Amino acid sequence: MDPILHTLPENRALFAFRELFEDTGWKMTLPEGADSTENVVLVGEDGQSYHAVLKSFSEGRPDRVTALFAQALLEARARARKAHLRPAVLIWVTSASRSLVDRLIDFHRAYGDQEPFAVLSMNGIQYVEFPGLRLSERPDYAAGSHRAGHNAPPRLVFTDRFQWMIKLLLAADIQREDLIAAASVRYGTATELARAAGVSTMTATRLVNALKAEGFLASSSFLKLVRRRQLAERWKAEYRKPPLALATKFISPASPDEQLRKLLKRYTGIRGLFHAAEALGYGHVKGATPTIWVPNLKEAESWRALRVAREGERPDLVLQQPSFPQSLQRGAVSRDGLMVTDILQTWLDVSAHPARGAELASELEHGILANVIGDKV
Repeated sequence: MDPILHTLPENRALFAFRELFEDTGWKMTLPEGADSTENVVLVGEDGQSYHAVLKSFSEGRPDRVTALFAQALLEARARARKAHLRPAVLIWVTSASRSLVDRLIDFHRAYGDQEPFAVLSMNGIQYVEFPGLRLSERPDYAAGSHRAGHNAPPRLVFTDRFQWMIKLLLAADIQREDLIAAASVRYGTATELARAAGVSTMTATRLVNALKAEGFLASSSFLKLVRRRQLAERWKAEYRKPPLALATKFISPASPDEQLRKLLKRYTGIRGLFHAAEALGYGHVKGATPTIWVPNLKEAESWRALRVAREGERPDLVLQQPSFPQSLQRGAVSRDGLMVTDILQTWLDVSAHPARGAELASELEHGILANVIGDKV
């Protein structure tokens, strides 16, 4: 279990910063042996690592915040030096003002040494200055306001939460409501989308702005995705890297289908790929080994009913650990008392499968998903 999850979502500051960085391709962890959440480790897409000190404030008094910003800067330098990392500072304020951010920027320019830092607040003010990640937003950012000189164009990154929100934007165009666990509704604003997705408005706003910047969102009375064929190809590309997998055999000689049902009644797992497509009514590929998505492959490896398949032995069951667990789990639907991946997730998963996966993905794109991400869009 990721130790940082034990603090979420109760720790609003850590929750907000985790969403910010992970939605833009960064990774956030707690340092080894950490006894508080004031210290985190951030790793960028380029592999550069930072020890960041996080300070939280219930009020945004510039004098108090600036003083503790200076303290955080000194602490970050000392701790980063010991860990052979680079220092950084994270500031969370319940309600921040533009003048507070400007004061911190001026202070940092005068006394800092180009250390990255970020300021987030509940009222929408944010300033982020990290390598490859630069944001400066006012509360009316959703309308398109930017502070000149401090903002890079938003980039669409298919993070776990972003994928779930894209599913929500597409759900209304899926012809059958039982193919995905999402309401068939249109969303007019990022706030409405955030509420439905269970994410912060800030996260939904970043997705909306990234989609707009890359031409995937049209001007409309609702959030309408366009150029979906190109969007679909970008999305599928995220699934080219094979997930963690384990080929297994049932220990008992009893019927594999019955054993699989008992296994999924006892443990957490979601049927995927070709068997999910068949359960949803769109599978033409027969004879494929059943695949089960599990939350943790190491834990599943110890399931008593299974053993690891030997080299060259045909497996009864393949266990896989998803790279994007939230999107997969939230969209899953029930079939005959067992959970299976939703139609969009099934399409994504089979698209990169080496054995007839492209064939099934194409069938879905020209069939049930033709008006969603296929050739009729």
